[in-house]
Amino acid sequence: MNALKVRKNFLLDSDVIDKATDILKQKHKNMTEAINCYFQAITKDPTLLDTIENIASRRTGSFIGLLDGKIGNEDFKQIKKGYHENIS
Repeated sequence: MNALKVRKNFLLDSDVIDKATDILKQKHKNMTEAINCYFQAITKDPTLLDTIENIASRRTGSFIGLLDGKIGNEDFKQIKKGYHENIS
């Protein structure tokens, strides 16, 4: 990961910045507008942070990535109970 150092404790991934810049150019926006828009959105709806984290951590390009968001966080007992309820 190539990091762009903005300040002492403010590092950004340069590859992600390059990809985001290309997308923003297509939308006729710049990085400052995007960051301001992001902060406005999370102040109005803080639950967006959870959604953004889930999207950012989602794997792509492999079979297991297709299953992201499809498999829940249930423990084995809950899965077993649900299975037995469905077959009865």
